[in-house]
Amino acid sequence: MASTASVTGAWHPKTESEKQLVRSQLEKIVSDGRFAASKRYPHLLRYIVEQTLAQSEDNLKERTLGVEVFHRPPDYDTNLDPVVRLCAAEVRKRLAQYYQSPAHGGELRIDLNPGSYVPVFWHPAPDAPVVEAIPAAAIPVDVPSKVEEISQPQGRKIYWPLGLIAAGVIVAVILVFISVLAARHWRHIGKQKSALDEVWSPLLTSSKPILLCVGETELFAPHDSLTQLQRGADDDSFLQAFADKNDFVPYSDVQVLSRFVSLIGAHGNAFRVQSSPTTISSQLREGPVVLIGLLNNDWTLNRTSSLRFHLEGPEGPDRVYWIADTQHPESRAWQVRAQAPKSYVVKDYAIAARFNDESTGQVVLVAAGIAGSGTRAAGEFLTDEAGLKQLSGGAGVDWGQRNFEVVLSAQVVNGMQGKPKVEAIAFW
Repeated sequence: MASTASVTGAWHPKTESEKQLVRSQLEKIVSDGRFAASKRYPHLLRYIVEQTLAQSEDNLKERTLGVEVFHRPPDYDTNLDPVVRLCAAEVRKRLAQYYQSPAHGGELRIDLNPGSYVPVFWHPAPDAPVVEAIPAAAIPVDVPSKVEEISQPQGRKIYWPLGLIAAGVIVAVILVFISVLAARHWRHIGKQKSALDEVWSPLLTSSKPILLCVGETELFAPHDSLTQLQRGADDDSFLQAFADKNDFVPYSDVQVLSRFVSLIGAHGNAFRVQSSPTTISSQLREGPVVLIGLLNNDWTLNRTSSLRFHLEGPEGPDRVYWIADTQHPESRAWQVRAQAPKSYVVKDYAIAARFNDESTGQVVLVAAGIAGSGTRAAGEFLTDEAGLKQLSGGAGVDWGQRNFEVVLSAQVVNGMQGKPKVEAIAFW
């Protein structure tokens, strides 16, 4: 499990000398190998940092950045051209990789929170103890993108360990195997699963293939490289060969994916699986969409940001994330500490939703937890008859035809997830 240096609260530089400290740290970051080989990423990071130091955060909107940083016309379609979102995701990922190195753990920190283009500055806490972080598969660093293929050195070859290749093949075979074996089971109980039918029929009755969009997380280095880091290596340049090729789907998302593939395959529906970075906006208009994962899936963050229940954070030295309720914005009852000791007993939270997306004209199903345990809980809830029957209580006989959003909780002890519990339901 990775260790993360403790930090103090968010810092707002006021004096010119304080601002110069931020600029000095910015130059250290953009001169690092993770940024130096690119033109776009340093340019975007410099722009948003300088605007923040100038107290011009209101300028840090997607369209403004597209025009000022990437020279798009003022009326360009941000849905068809997501260059700002993709580059911001890549900057976010590379910042996380930079501070993952022990050589940089004690430096002034510049972060870019999910869903925001305003950087946050943190001072390392003096003599602060190091705490264990939730594993990367549970709280993903970010969603990677492939926006800058042209900036990578030509002719570089990445040699993949046979074990990883074999693991990928095994996962694919397991998904198909589960789909085939589960078909008879789902057909047998399908007539009794009226709540399942209510929730899934808008997707299963479509003549179009269902898009299953999963998030990604990162394995920062192979085992021998991690060993070098643990021994205190100052030179982390050996990580660069893996910077763009080591993206993986978290195991929690694979578990949810297998549940959904089983159900969809049993009904004979066509489907395709894609990662969030490889999914473009036009594909969301081609048929029903299933979004799996939250912090590691930019499309989930994008499509749920306007719903009553949505993700907020991180905040504070413990990097707290919470599911906010627009009707009770002061409440942070549904929160998770991203930086918590391994033995810490947590209650993870998740969003399970199904709604008609007005921007695409397609139905969207969401299974998204703050951490991986929450995503598993949402996947279990959306495929469980008894759990889904809770939606019908007080919602009327036509509840299956309405949009819904559910906040779920699940007790987690040392990574072991309990049964999902409904915390709140909204219909519209």
